[in-house]
Amino acid sequence: MPDKVEYVEWPLQSTYDAIFYRCANLTPPINLEEHIKNGTLRVANNKLDGINFEPVDAADLIAELGGRMKIPGAIQTGPLMGAFAVDTTRYPRPAGASMTSMKEDPDNWALKCSLGATKGEGFREQWRPPPISMQQLLPYATPGGSGSDRISLGMGEAGKYLKFTSLHAAVEPKNCNMHIDERGFVLSVPDGAMVTPTFYGHLVNELLLKTEFRDWLKGKLPDTALGRFVIECVNRVSLRFPDAENRFAGLSNRVNQISGISDVGGIAKTFLPIGATADLVRMRNSTVQANYYNYDGQRTVTISWGGTFEAFGSK
Repeated sequence: MPDKVEYVEWPLQSTYDAIFYRCANLTPPINLEEHIKNGTLRVANNKLDGINFEPVDAADLIAELGGRMKIPGAIQTGPLMGAFAVDTTRYPRPAGASMTSMKEDPDNWALKCSLGATKGEGFREQWRPPPISMQQLLPYATPGGSGSDRISLGMGEAGKYLKFTSLHAAVEPKNCNMHIDERGFVLSVPDGAMVTPTFYGHLVNELLLKTEFRDWLKGKLPDTALGRFVIECVNRVSLRFPDAENRFAGLSNRVNQISGISDVGGIAKTFLPIGATADLVRMRNSTVQANYYNYDGQRTVTISWGGTFEAFGSK
């Protein structure tokens, strides 16, 4: 961890590390440490709240998040003026840049929806599917794995290989927030960006439940051990909807049961959760979860333990 970070205990270190290395793996890569003004870093104990800091130079950070990196030794020959001004000290934005903003596509409704609640200049990482493995190319391979959805849902969400996550940054002159959303609902496609059905789970869990409701509840509760325990419970509970990690389980059945535009009940059922999970114990590389699913006519309650275990080859 960079010397600039004052925290050494986990999970604060885990939060910072996740965001620091996420920035380092962007296209083009960003050295986050260079942009944090000394003494201003604040780290939350979960990746959804992320980190806050005062940027050394907000305009510089905005340029790099937009993919325009500095050209070593380049000197601007004249003032930047007019609509066609070009900053000759920076490379052009690469075609495969990870982060996108309203500057890149101001008329994209998906980005407007994604960045609507962002303060300052907002950037969101466009999710791209992982490379196709050799196993997926074999003729006997079954897309999405084997076994019934009921069994796979009961195993919980912790430790799943497909992590549909997204780095989100909001830059203001005196403050920058960076966090990682569990549901990266802005998908990179050849024509730009699009919103996936994962958006609904992000809206309910990460915006309404774990941000708006949690912050409202925090203002009502006393700052005691019991109050902090209740807030932590909210942070650890998630409603589960048909999404990428469970192969959109049950979504096609719900849609097919809608008889028409007048079928209000059928349409409403499409947006209902199919279960809930609660993180009982969070360790460095794994999580113990309680899982409840009401799916395909059966109710299932399980306790699962998932994560990355280097000793068993899952890393």
